[in-house]
Amino acid sequence: MNPAAERFAEFLLQTDHALISSGAQYAPNGNLQWRPDSAKPGKIPDKYFMDKTAHYVEQQVPGARLRVGLDEGTTTWMWIRGGPHQPWLGMPVSPMNFGGQGFMFMRLGVIALVTLLGAWLIVRQINRPLARLAAEAPRIGLGDTPDTLQPIGGPLEVQHLTQAITGMANDLHRLHEERTLLLTGISHELRTPLSRLLLTLHLPDSDFLEQKSAMCVDVNEMDETIDKFLTLVRSGDQEKAITVNVRDWLEEMQEIARERYGLDISVAENHSADTANSFRCRPLALERVFRIIFDNTRRYGDGSLQIRVLSHPGHTEIQLRDYGSGVSAAHLLAMNQGTLPRQTGHGAGIGIRICKRIMDLHGGTIHFENAAEGGLVVRLQFPVIASLRT
Repeated sequence: MNPAAERFAEFLLQTDHALISSGAQYAPNGNLQWRPDSAKPGKIPDKYFMDKTAHYVEQQVPGARLRVGLDEGTTTWMWIRGGPHQPWLGMPVSPMNFGGQGFMFMRLGVIALVTLLGAWLIVRQINRPLARLAAEAPRIGLGDTPDTLQPIGGPLEVQHLTQAITGMANDLHRLHEERTLLLTGISHELRTPLSRLLLTLHLPDSDFLEQKSAMCVDVNEMDETIDKFLTLVRSGDQEKAITVNVRDWLEEMQEIARERYGLDISVAENHSADTANSFRCRPLALERVFRIIFDNTRRYGDGSLQIRVLSHPGHTEIQLRDYGSGVSAAHLLAMNQGTLPRQTGHGAGIGIRICKRIMDLHGGTIHFENAAEGGLVVRLQFPVIASLRT
């Protein structure tokens, strides 16, 4: 059994059949020779490989023959007859020792070496990015987002796996930050009202009754604090998005600002603004953003708020300006970066974090700046998806 000789025999027979079918035996060709069926060119090969090839030629097609011979010079000719009553086809071959077992084993060794080298390169290409992922896995479990995961090489499947793990790492990092903020923030924000309640409980009965209203205020403050932190964790991720009209949305928000927060709210005229535009939003989550702005206006402003709508290519901007004292440059920078420190009177900056999270969820942005005439301006930008004007 010699698969190489068998394949070579098939090749010779197919070549002979193709040339005869094309009429090549009638066209002169310096590289090929033709002999009639009655001729006896060459002799039966006595080398191992060619002898096996001749055997397979006769086995595959009855009447087919393979012979090897020398011409008047030193050129070796290989003669193939593809069947009975067919002409002999002669092809010159180089004087290479086809029959030597050493040549055959050397060729097989080279093939095996090249195959092993290719397999090693493929395995290395796959294992290298997987090794990087394995090395970064402990950091991902701790909530970190390794920078080495992007970009990463390797096959397409490994790249898809890397992208999925990168997304998972970002989610874990966000959950880790939320957990840290939730635990540290709640403990920080609840400590003061709880301390006041504890002191009140140790007062005499007469003084205790006088502090009842203050205790209710503390309880409401704690409830509001817990609600804010829970809102940050949820951020409207599970709420279904709907399409809303800018004009209708602002009318609804104005009503909330007046009735629930007691604000003196007005809308600045801007004829270039297209209030007929619409955008996608999660209404309860986005309403939370406006409520936080309304609450801060009531606490730190003078109770008045002006709304202005601006139209830009691809997005609509809603500006909300109060008429308070504004904030310092350092505090303003921290607000825009979402790193507002915990300060007395400002809490943990949880409201700003909620706003940024919800605006990110809507594909929009929120930006704070001091107005030139005084007060704070909040810019909300939303991508526009359509215009409802006819």
